[in-house]
Amino acid sequence: MKNKLLAVLILSFLTIGLFTTFGLSADVPMITEEELKAMLENPDLMILDVRLSRDYMFSDLKIKGADRPLGGHFHISGYPKDKIFVLYCSSPNQETSVPIAQQFIERGFTKIYVLKGG
Repeated sequence: MKNKLLAVLILSFLTIGLFTTFGLSADVPMITEEELKAMLENPDLMILDVRLSRDYMFSDLKIKGADRPLGGHFHISGYPKDKIFVLYCSSPNQETSVPIAQQFIERGFTKIYVLKGG
């Protein structure tokens, strides 16, 4: 009985987390790796590495030219609104990049994308 209850609780939490992730990402346009590669020569493109500090420090994978503020703290007001922004994090579900992208959108930025798959 306890095992069934535990299984139901775990399944419930996973389902809620999955729907929350999809709900968050519905407001933010996604971009694929191929689409990003096609944009790399655009001088208006700004790539923001929004990974958590521990994920950034322990990763050898970094997009060349991506902006990463010291300590990983972004001050959105310091970015020009006329640029194209692509945010990426380490989560395949964009759990870090989507909320930050939503903050950009709430502050009037219109060219915000999240790299699909982190």
